[in-house]
Amino acid sequence: MTNFLEKWSSRKANKPKAGSKTVIDTFRARVAEQKAFLEEYERDTAGFRKWRSTWFQRVPGGFGVTIGRDSINAGNGLNYVVVETLKDVAEFLDDLAHHAENDASFQHALEENRKRRATLLTAAKTGSAPAAAKAVTKPAAAKPARAKATTAVAEGGEKPKRSRKPKAENAAE
Repeated sequence: MTNFLEKWSSRKANKPKAGSKTVIDTFRARVAEQKAFLEEYERDTAGFRKWRSTWFQRVPGGFGVTIGRDSINAGNGLNYVVVETLKDVAEFLDDLAHHAENDASFQHALEENRKRRATLLTAAKTGSAPAAAKAVTKPAAAKPARAKATTAVAEGGEKPKRSRKPKAENAAE
């Protein structure tokens, strides 16, 4: 244990704080990750299995390339293109990274997307629904059904007993 501490204590560092990277740095890192996937695909097209993580997919006529899973676009609604070659995919990713670094409106879209995702993540962690989800209410039909059940109990005089099915029956269903 002492050797371990001696070896690694000189390299001790503070953990980076959440959100310390700018949205542009984060996006550039994501583009770099996509370029790495593209290189991996080029090396072994038949053995490539990481399609769920990629921004590019094989489509008739070439490759479809999207701007990730984000609800952002590169301007004028552009968020998906179809290109013919892998070189075109790489060029699109390079242009996208350049666009993210130099286009103020795209940077604004990245920031708005980050805020939206942070709000959803915070809501999920705290167990509260986002404001849009809070606005959704139960259908009006649910209340009359509950009222009818209450009325039936009152008219019958006796409250029906509630019981659970034995576990063996539940498992069979």
